[in-house]
Amino acid sequence: MKRIRITIRHDESDSANDLRRAARLRRDLWAHSPVEIDPDSPVHGTHRDAERNAYFEFRTDYVDEVRRVLAEQGHEREGWVQMRVVEEQAGPACMNCGNIAGPIQPVECPVCHFRDIDDCPYCDTPIPRQQYVPISGDLFSCPQCSNRVRLRLRDPLFMPNGDYYQPLVMVERTIQLSRHEH
Repeated sequence: MKRIRITIRHDESDSANDLRRAARLRRDLWAHSPVEIDPDSPVHGTHRDAERNAYFEFRTDYVDEVRRVLAEQGHEREGWVQMRVVEEQAGPACMNCGNIAGPIQPVECPVCHFRDIDDCPYCDTPIPRQQYVPISGDLFSCPQCSNRVRLRLRDPLFMPNGDYYQPLVMVERTIQLSRHEH
């Protein structure tokens, strides 16, 4: 089985159009092909990537049938829809809303704007946590400025109302040793 990603280009004038197009496309796949998509399944749910494009994924042996439905039902003509076979892992979900933006979780969720991680304290660059280079335990290296930082979960993690504090992951400076202290 192949994992397919259907991406619906973000409509700047009306974000709800993206979701309506995704729902229409899902319905057409269900009605006009042997492709099985469960709209209530979180696996098949509509998510937004880092560019705010709506997308959903599913597994199927009928890749040619998906292409046929896209063409016959006019989804390709509109220029809003792109289909591709996905090789990379899906990536982590936003801790706040569950959106999966792609293989690397962005610093800020494109759907709910939940902030996952602090900026690097040395270069002030927003860097997704998966891009920090592990050194040992909670010690990492910033991929932008190469300074060593510690990543830790915020403590406390939850606000009194049960929501997460933001950012979820704190990025802290470490003591930098001079060359002579090594």
